[in-house]
Amino acid sequence: MDEVEALWKRAGLDELHIIWNLAADYGADGEAPEGTPRGIVQLSYLLRVYNSAMGGGLGFAVEVNEIFRLKRAMDAMRYFGLTELAELVADLIEHDLDGDYAESRHDDLECLLGPQDEALTTAFRVKAAERPADFGLA
Repeated sequence: MDEVEALWKRAGLDELHIIWNLAADYGADGEAPEGTPRGIVQLSYLLRVYNSAMGGGLGFAVEVNEIFRLKRAMDAMRYFGLTELAELVADLIEHDLDGDYAESRHDDLECLLGPQDEALTTAFRVKAAERPADFGLA
C-alpha cells in the first residue's frame, strides 16, 4: 500500500472508496499500471470520460478525450452494465464527436446517471460484489 492509500485508510475510507479514488487517479493519468486488476482498469476508463463530462460538460469530454479513450469508456460502461450510457457514447462517436451535438446530449447523461450519479456508483458496487477478484478484493 502506498502513502496515498494509507492516508485514505486513516481518513476512514472503505475499500471501495479507495478503489474508486485509485481508478480516478489512473483515469486522470491516462493509464493504470501494469498488473492493475481488470475492474479497476475498467473503472479508470469510465471515470476518465465521466470526470471530463462533470468538469466541463459532455462537449468538453468529447473534445479532450481521443476516440480510443471514448471507446474504452464505452466498453467499460458495458462491463458495469450501463448499456444506455454506453449507447450515448456510441451516439456521440457516430456524430463525429461534434462538441455542440455532445453538449446537447448532456441532459441525457444526467438523466442516465440519476440523482447524485447514483447509477454509476451503484453499478460499481454491484460489480465489485459480483466479481471481487476483478477489483483485487478476493
